[in-house]
Amino acid sequence: MENRYWIGRKREAMGMARRATSAEARLVHYQLAGIYSLKAVRAAGVPLHAPSPEAPARADPASLGR
Repeated sequence: MENRYWIGRKREAMGMARRATSAEARLVHYQLAGIYSLKAVRAAGVPLHAPSPEAPARADPASLGR
């Protein structure tokens, strides 16, 4: 339910950005849409930064000083 709310807010912000008459207002609405999009993803329980399977393992911080 919460996910649908944030998606609806995102769509409304995108519509307001399209109807904005100034570049500044358009930018603000696009930024809000981005924030609402992130909130929808979090409400869905999807991790925002999952490591990719191809990513190399991180080096041990203790070995970096050598």
